[in-house]
Amino acid sequence: MFKILAPNESHNSIYDIDLIALYRKGYRNILIDVDNTILPWNSNQISSNLKKWLIRSQDIGFSVFLFSNSKASRISELADMLQISAIPKGGKPFTFAFKRALKHIDGNEENTIMIGDQVFTDIWGGNLIGLYTILVNPISTKEFWGTKINRFLEKLLANRR
Repeated sequence: MFKILAPNESHNSIYDIDLIALYRKGYRNILIDVDNTILPWNSNQISSNLKKWLIRSQDIGFSVFLFSNSKASRISELADMLQISAIPKGGKPFTFAFKRALKHIDGNEENTIMIGDQVFTDIWGGNLIGLYTILVNPISTKEFWGTKINRFLEKLLANRR
């Protein structure tokens, strides 16, 4: 019943993901959430570890794209700082948003991964259109108020499994 909400993989952080194995499986694009996936909520402080992870991802052969529901101006600024492309005001978890993202990156369901920290936006939306989904733990407890509601629902769901 809740299979649509289950990620293909779960990790503590993006740094624990086996990118080489995913590349060998044929994945070439990474859509990655921003807030509490790669940065603390509402932060623009980019760590050296994140920069190294992005460089490593690209060296392996991935194209990485920020995919966030946050303000376009902030996400565009972050993308410029990270020297990657972005899909701001994403509209996750709606399927139209993920389809628009795939069109934007010239990707498809078979070669694209969605990485995020929220079940009800990143994982659900990615699963709805058949992406390979990876859930990571949030990197901070500071969050948007709407996300706190989602976290409560995620805990209820986890307790029912």
